[in-house]
Formats: sequence, structure tokens, C-alpha cells
Amino acid sequence: MWKTFAFAGVLSALCASAAAELPPGRFAKARPLALEELYGSRVRFKKRQPVVLVGLMDLQEQVVVAGDGPIRLVFHDGDMPRTIYADSGSRFRFRPIGAKPAELQYDVVVKSEASSGPDTLTAEIATWSARGRNARVTEGGALLGLSGTVLDTRRRRLSVGPFATKAAADEFVASVSQEGLSELFVEESIARPPEGGIAIHDGADRLIHKAIGSVFVSPLEGERARVFDVEYARGYRWHGRETREFWGDVYVAIDRAGKLAAVNSVPAEKLLLGLVPKELFADAPIEALKAQAVTARGEIFGKLAHRHFAEPFHLCSEQHCQVYAGAGGEAPRPSEAVEATKGRVAVRPRTSKDGPLELVESYYSSSCGGFSETNDVVWGTKPSPSLGARLDEIGTDPALERFRAHLDEPTLRVFLDSFPPVACARSKFLNAKKFRWKEIFEGEGLSQVAAKVGLSELTDVSILGRGPGNRVTGLRLKGKDKSVDVLRELPVRQLFNQLNSGLFVLDVEKDASGRVTRLTFTGGGWGHGVGMCQQGAIARAQAGHDYQRILSHYYGGAVVERIY
Repeated sequence: MWKTFAFAGVLSALCASAAAELPPGRFAKARPLALEELYGSRVRFKKRQPVVLVGLMDLQEQVVVAGDGPIRLVFHDGDMPRTIYADSGSRFRFRPIGAKPAELQYDVVVKSEASSGPDTLTAEIATWSARGRNARVTEGGALLGLSGTVLDTRRRRLSVGPFATKAAADEFVASVSQEGLSELFVEESIARPPEGGIAIHDGADRLIHKAIGSVFVSPLEGERARVFDVEYARGYRWHGRETREFWGDVYVAIDRAGKLAAVNSVPAEKLLLGLVPKELFADAPIEALKAQAVTARGEIFGKLAHRHFAEPFHLCSEQHCQVYAGAGGEAPRPSEAVEATKGRVAVRPRTSKDGPLELVESYYSSSCGGFSETNDVVWGTKPSPSLGARLDEIGTDPALERFRAHLDEPTLRVFLDSFPPVACARSKFLNAKKFRWKEIFEGEGLSQVAAKVGLSELTDVSILGRGPGNRVTGLRLKGKDKSVDVLRELPVRQLFNQLNSGLFVLDVEKDASGRVTRLTFTGGGWGHGVGMCQQGAIARAQAGHDYQRILSHYYGGAVVERIY
């Protein structure tokens, strides 16, 4: 059963007669965010910790939500705010109506700097204007005062654009890719927000209300919301759907495509309880789990107001940000690690006693394969002093002597054809098939790759270059009449059906006519290889390293500070 109330004022202004009819239990005080606020970059706090908006899925024609117990729906129908209170077992189905997609724009970031320092970017606008390009300086991130500590995640960005399409932005990137710019990546944002209505149906699929823009769904305090058929891992081999439960509240909102997004609004520490066991083995050594908790917390703070500018959330629940499947997957040891490190993040050593803390960029991947890589090589972002490339060894192992310097191609081939005693190879959780791997493309597989880049066939494939950690910087694919360059590690991996990493050597076989007949990738590691190697962190914990020492190793001398 459900009851609807209309309020002329704020939600706390319940009249006595209405309050008497509410379901038993306590709903938290809340001021739900409107659609334009969901697309904004503002971060709200509760009990001194950020409340994070996590995108559970988007591009949906329908979202179905229920609760463990009674639930509350808050929305605007064009006249005034309305609230529905529903008993246990109630289920609501949401569908977009009359929705218009957002108008997107694309800027190419060519340089950035910390906002705490002097502005050196504005003067460079004239240089781009002289080349016939529009440029501007914008700022993202936040200046946060937490428990007497100032955390500054703000950065100024010099961007060229805007471009009306992603293809146009990519074309510009390709045209300046050899100019030695300190950064070079495409940033997507909203030029005109989406708009439209949401039809609210009850469990019998009867239309009961129409909302404008978004609907706020909250369970009783301490209980969970259930979202049915959550889509996950879109674009990956393990893509699927499943019903999931979530602490906190859920928004159903019009997304940038004019369809629906489901968004979980959840305090950071609750979020971490669901994140850490999804990102690292629940029975991993406790110091490795603590390192993961601190790193994941830093990722949350580092990405707030820096990611998903064209979406109604701060972070997504996929590998692009951090894998999150909600409540119910908590485990004792990861929860212990989250609690033991509550409010702690990895930062660069202070340059002054009273200066703001500067987060390290808390990237991590499953297995570096023995070499970490720099962030600028993988993503085109400004090189970070915390994210160097290095051979990942524990102590000084004579067996690794020949691999300590930057490797030439023959030595790299020896490294990848062997099973060297680097840190991640020593983890008791090692997946040998991810540490060293081989992928072969021939026949139809090669034809599909060629078609993806607009070639009828392949006459050659070559590596454009390597970073200091030996990841490829791109591939050149040649056809009969033209060649195509695929830049950056991730696009290369995606082109070849999600290669495990960009750390590989390539063998090309051709027939008598010069047509490529077989490509063999021999590689190491799983993931981008930037920052902390999770398997390496486990091995270091096995060797007796505490989490502070693990983080200091992977993030260039980082220290751990408590911010709340």
C-alpha cells in the first residue's frame, strides 16, 4: 500500500495528520537534489564525510526499485513537491516520458596545474588564439576543510574547444599528438542539460504519478534499497544484470541520452564497505586490505568534482572508477580494514606545516606484470611525481638485475617470456594466466579489427612507442591505401577485444602478398599498471610490510594522513 502527500514547503513540514499515517520506522531528514544539482559538481557532507553519488547504471528504458521495508519517494510533478510513502514489499517501476537528451560538448585538455599555485595558464590562451583555436581556463575539484585539515583537490585546466563531436575532438588530438604537450585528453561536458519526465508505476504496473527530471527513493534509516536488473560491465565479456541492494538512497534520473540512470547516494565509509571486497580478495593479508581501503578512499576524494561531468553522478560503479556492487557483499576482513583506516588517505609529504594536503593520485590495477607505468603514458594527463615507472621488486633480487633499466625490445621479450620473481609473481593469490599471457588474432578476428578502424585488410601493424614502464603508447595499423594510428593503452586494448594490458611484444606474420595473416601478443599483467599493483601489495604484506610502507612504495614516498 502507498500514500501520497503534497507539500507546499520543505519535506520536514509534515502536518500532524499526515505524519500519523506514515509507516513505522524513521526516515532520515533529506533535501533531495534536483536534476540540475545531480549534474553539478557540488559535494555534500554528512557527519564530516562526503556523500557520494555513484552511477549504478544508465541508458535504461526502465528502472525498478523496492525496499527491505517501507520506502519513500520524493519528486516534483510541476506543481509542487510530492512524497509517496509505501509499505514493505512495495515495488515501483520508472520509465522516461517525453525526455530530450543533453547536448554535449568536448574540450581537449592540453595542460593543467594545481590551483594553489600561481596561474600560468591564462597567458597561454593567446598562443592558441594565434593558431585559430578557442581556448579557456577552467577549474575543477574542491577545497575542503575537514577536522582542522585542509585538503585541496582543485586544478586549473587549459582546454582547447569546445568541439561539437567526439570525433572532431579526437581529430584535433591526433593533429597535435607529436607536439610534446604536457597533457592531451578529451573531456566531455554538458552544453545543454537533458530534460523530461519520469512515469512512476506501482507493482501492478499502473501509472500513479509523473515526475519532472528525477525521483528520490529512500528506505528507512539503517535499511537498504533494492534495484532490480542492474546492468554491469557493459562492453566487457562478463556483461550481465543482477538485482542488487544499496545502503543510502537511490535517485532515478533522466540521463544525458534521454533515458534513465540509477544513482546511489551513499556516505563514503559505507561506500568503501562495498568497494574494498570487490577490488581485492576478502581473505588477502590485512595490511594489503588496509592499503586498498586507503587507496580507494583517496580515489573517491580525488575524483569528486573531477569525473563524469556529463553524468548525474560523481563516480561510476565500474572499472572506469571503482567496482561497486552495493550492500550485501561486505566481508569481515575488508570491513576491519576500512574501520581501521577510517578517514585516512595517502598524500604527498607536506611542503609546509600549515599548507593544504595534496592527495596522491591513488590509481591501482590488479597486476602490473612486473613494471609499473606512468600516468601520462596511459591517459595523457600531466606526469605525476607520485606515479613513476619502476621494476616492482621486493628488496634487491640479483635475478632481476638485467631488467632494472629501461628495456630494449629483445630484453623485454625475455622478461615477458619468463616468470621473473617480481612482487606480483610472489602473491599467494597470483593468477598465472593474467601475469603472463598470449593472445592470437587471425582470420575473422583480424577482419573484425581492420573493420573497426575502417580498413578492408591489414598490411602491417607496428608499435608506435613505449613508456618508461614499457607499455605501448599506440599502434599503427596499415591497409592498402591508408594507415590508422590508435593512441593510448586503453584504446589499443579495446581494439583487440580487451587485451589484459598494454605491456606486450607483438609478432606479425604475413602471406606472400604482404597481407597480415596472424598477430601474436605476448604480454604481462592485468590492467593499466599505474600506481599500486594489487598483487604486489599482497606480496609485500606477506613479506611483513605494513600498509603505510606499501603505499609509500607505490606512490613515490606518500604518507598517510587522517582527514576526518
